[in-house]
Amino acid sequence: MNPPLTVDVAIVGGGIAGLWLLAQLRQRGYGAVLIESGPLGAGQTICAQGIIHGGAKYALHGQLSDSAKAIAGMPMFWRRCLNGADEPDLRGARLLAEHQYLWATRAPTSQLAAFFASQLMQSRMEKVAGDLPAALHHPDFRGTVYRLDEPIVEVASVLRTLADRCREALLLSQKPVALTAEGTLILRHPSRPPLTVQAACTVFTAGAGNAGLPWAAQQLRPLHMVMARGSGLPGELYAHCLGVSDTPRLTVTSHDDASGRLIWYLGGGLAEEGVKRNRTEQIHAARRELAALLPWVEWSKAEFATFAVDRAEARQRLGTRPAEPSVLHNGRVIAAWPTKLALAPCWRNELSPCCRLSMCNRSR
Repeated sequence: MNPPLTVDVAIVGGGIAGLWLLAQLRQRGYGAVLIESGPLGAGQTICAQGIIHGGAKYALHGQLSDSAKAIAGMPMFWRRCLNGADEPDLRGARLLAEHQYLWATRAPTSQLAAFFASQLMQSRMEKVAGDLPAALHHPDFRGTVYRLDEPIVEVASVLRTLADRCREALLLSQKPVALTAEGTLILRHPSRPPLTVQAACTVFTAGAGNAGLPWAAQQLRPLHMVMARGSGLPGELYAHCLGVSDTPRLTVTSHDDASGRLIWYLGGGLAEEGVKRNRTEQIHAARRELAALLPWVEWSKAEFATFAVDRAEARQRLGTRPAEPSVLHNGRVIAAWPTKLALAPCWRNELSPCCRLSMCNRSR
């Protein structure tokens, strides 16, 4: 067996939360490593649509919710990182769109319209009249469109950029790791002897993999996502569609497949309600939604596919979405969930103090 590896912080889980935390800790001089048993980002992170929310989605009932307040500064901070003006430097990541749109199928209520026009929201959204995305630029389009100050990133390129900054700190284990009774982690690799990692602080950012911690109760909120591909797609679209409820009826982002063909990635209410439907039913539901919202597009030529993904979060009393990142700790072990891709930078405020406290406790 190799001699033990002693570090300040061991991070278990290589999604956006773990990689972002690793970059921040190493930037601040901590000896930190990240342990992963599969491809980086596999699972919840790579399935994200890449939207850096600024809170508009969580204010569709006409007032700022706790979620909207918590996420308000994220677009500006992410842009600073994407431009190399803040840490971590994400200049190697791909920006898919500078902003996304919110389109309402009918005029918003007077209360909601007044809220959108208020000084509070003017920095986050702007009503659009002429410069519409190609998908909405049609004589038959009826609705109201707002441009949101929310960039969209290619998630895989963000993961790759973060990983490239600290390749030497990434450790692979053939199987998921667990804490021993002594508080160490044992990594197993098919072609190398086992490696024991001794950390002053261990942080689990493994999403659904955090379920192995009996003191860190979590919840899974499923989605049934849809992908549409075909030559008839009316160009790229990054938008929320607002229906009669205060949550998006449909959320669309655009991506390329391995052959460079355009794919629309569909979430929002379609994906949330789709957990009650099987694959065939979900595709039929997606076709109906798209035909109702964009009837001038020839949807019969499009190919559709679906997949299911779970959003792992710290358990909430009513099973609702947490407003902020969640951090739980038990001695020198921490469990963390970012809640949203956009909130990954919040680890600088949430986790660093916990890591410092854990290391101080160990040294006593």
